Amino acid sequence: GAGATLDWELTFSGLSGRANAAHIHTGIRGQPGPVSVPLCGPCDSGASGNATITPTVLQALQTGGAYANVHTPMNAAGEIRGQISVLATVRGTLSARQEVPRPKGTRRGVRGAFSGTLTKSGTTASLAWRLTFARLTGRVVAAHIHIGRRGRPGPVALPLCGPCRNGGRGTATASASLLNALETGRAYVNVHTRRNAAGEIRAQLPAVPLVMSTG
Repeated sequence: GAGATLDWELTFSGLSGRANAAHIHTGIRGQPGPVSVPLCGPCDSGASGNATITPTVLQALQTGGAYANVHTPMNAAGEIRGQISVLATVRGTLSARQEVPRPKGTRRGVRGAFSGTLTKSGTTASLAWRLTFARLTGRVVAAHIHIGRRGRPGPVALPLCGPCRNGGRGTATASASLLNALETGRAYVNVHTRRNAAGEIRAQLPAVPLVMSTG
């Protein structure tokens, strides 16, 4: 497959001396690996640029198999390092009018909000999420992320909670199929009550751009 263009920015502080070089290396956490993408040399904090990367390097970046390394004269092999992860933030506003089929007996002002942070590792990702809601017809018996396009119901891809409390939060593992749906805008959050077992409020989640960051 084709490679890609990588736009990057690097910041640092408190080094033992000037940063004489920085690179992206391929290698798993805790092990050294070869230079794959030279970034700068010498380097100032706040440096930025772009580079063309090969399919092999792109694959390593997307699967947690690459790291950024900053080198100084005192630590020529590297003074600071960060394994590169793929991150994304997802948000959605839940409403009854997005729900399919249309819910029954909803109250004026019914609403909800969902937010989450995805950290990708290999073909799956960890999702740290938070859910709020108000003015539902009754207690929330369950909430899920489903795979489905706007205006259509779809299967559950990730259970969030059940029963659920307003302001609830948690962490869950997102599958490869759910990641693909999130990246292409084909996922939604659904909140279920006893009166509306198929769902009372829903939010279609916008397509999620994945950003690489060291951690």
